[in-house]
Amino acid sequence: MKPQKPLPDQALAKDRLQDKADILENNLFNAVSKQKDKINLQFKIGREQFPDAVILKALSQLFPRINIKGNTILLILEKMLPRTIPKDNQLKINKQLLSLAETKTPGLSRLKLTLEIVFTCKRLHLAIKGTPAIPSQNGAIAKAFFDHASCPGMLLQNGGIDYREINRYPIVKEGDNLFFITPESQGKPGMGYDGQIIQVPLTLPLEFNLIGGVERVDNLDKEKTPGYFIKASKTGVVLLTRANGLITGIEISDELDVNRLDYSTGNIGTHFICPISMKIDTICGGFKIRARGMVTANVLEGGEIETDSQAHVHTLEPDSKVTAQEDIVFHFARNAILTSKTGCITILDEVLDSTLFSRGIAFEKSKGALTNNTLDADTISLKNIYFGGENTLYFGRRLFAESQVLFDSRENLEKEMLSLDEKKKELMKSFLHELKRLTKAIKNNPVLRENIKNLILATRTMDFDTLDKELEVIAKLLNTKEVSIIKKQLETLKEIKNKHFKQQAEELNEKINRTNQRMSVMSLVIEGFLRRAATLKIYTGAVENNLLQKPEVFVESERDEDTFIKIEGTYNTRQGFKITRN
Repeated sequence: MKPQKPLPDQALAKDRLQDKADILENNLFNAVSKQKDKINLQFKIGREQFPDAVILKALSQLFPRINIKGNTILLILEKMLPRTIPKDNQLKINKQLLSLAETKTPGLSRLKLTLEIVFTCKRLHLAIKGTPAIPSQNGAIAKAFFDHASCPGMLLQNGGIDYREINRYPIVKEGDNLFFITPESQGKPGMGYDGQIIQVPLTLPLEFNLIGGVERVDNLDKEKTPGYFIKASKTGVVLLTRANGLITGIEISDELDVNRLDYSTGNIGTHFICPISMKIDTICGGFKIRARGMVTANVLEGGEIETDSQAHVHTLEPDSKVTAQEDIVFHFARNAILTSKTGCITILDEVLDSTLFSRGIAFEKSKGALTNNTLDADTISLKNIYFGGENTLYFGRRLFAESQVLFDSRENLEKEMLSLDEKKKELMKSFLHELKRLTKAIKNNPVLRENIKNLILATRTMDFDTLDKELEVIAKLLNTKEVSIIKKQLETLKEIKNKHFKQQAEELNEKINRTNQRMSVMSLVIEGFLRRAATLKIYTGAVENNLLQKPEVFVESERDEDTFIKIEGTYNTRQGFKITRN
């Protein structure tokens, strides 16, 4: 017997089931397509809108489209969906779909795929959860201790710094931290909701080329933050080399090397002082260098050097000028000016038509020459020197001038103290007079009686806080002419009190003592030869009011051949200068 054909209404029911299943499948697929999370997949289905048969049909069609092996899931749903669930209850199922715990492949044993289903009478919530990957981390700069982003950074092709941007290079001291580098960390694969392995890239270390002046120091506290520091091993400016925007090399430079300072390069450090040492072959006329570090130059062709450190120059040609905070050393100078503010000037060969200012000036080589020069120092030692033309030496003039300024400052301070003391007495007299007038004005005012009493008591110790407080209360109720006058007088008295005369006097006395100590060790030693028609003048002390003084020593050559001279000089506060000539 042939099987009975389904009735027309039964066939229609089957078609409607398929249509509804297709609608639900498309809705779920569109929702899944919008999800960016490849690890977790979840969706909710309304059971009142879609019968269980439609749900099973739709999911059986959906799972192959999204690459999910759903047989196990469908079997669970077929078993659980027919169950009756009370209105306010839910049925929850958790199941592990896949696990690689027993795999021998490194990094994969942690991977698993789980299923979570929650049933209610109205809703079905289904979630498939994979295992997130552990991302890899390349070596990186975890912390920068200076503004490396704005650093010009690039070295020139010859390895030098772009001195036109010298003010933008970060300055660091020896021992300063530059970077803290975290090491690379290899990640681990994950598993998607479709059971596929999600691979992670291999990590790369952050590799710096430590060119010079920097060192790697491991972090001792590795438990908190693993990694290492990059530190400066010397003081200077930070140079960075970059490739594709990434730092590839780091160096600390303590010297800027320039071949020739002329119109092609321009001045260095005129607006922003060069923070490091400089080495220059030639500085042309009219060009200037200002630096904090040591400056070494071969030839000054009329150029100028100004440094907070030392200056070493081989040859100074006419109109050249060197000003250094510390020592100056040179071989030859002609028509130049050299000033060392706190150090010594050392002559190595010859000086002609030049002016030298310093605490100390020395020449102690086998043979040197001084012709038509002016030397001003507290300590002068010139041995094996041939003096030609007219040479003038000022022995101790700067110290005497400095000492005189200090004495004048102390005298002016004492005068100011006496003047303010007199002013204070007159002011106090006037202040008390106005206070009496104010007392009479508010004598019959019971509200202010206590305030005026406190005001009068505070004048005994001149407690300015109490005086201001009580006067402010009185002024609110009785702002008379006497109150205004007393306010102004109090302000002036406070200004006088705040003058730190004692501290200023102590500082001046300390400076005077230091100057006296320096004066007590002044010395003059001259041992050499006076050439034909040459003269040597030695002045001591300060030149008063720029008037011409007679030299303490005047030596003039009276022979046709070189004349040997030997002069020694000292100073002490009791006997003054003592000059001897042999």
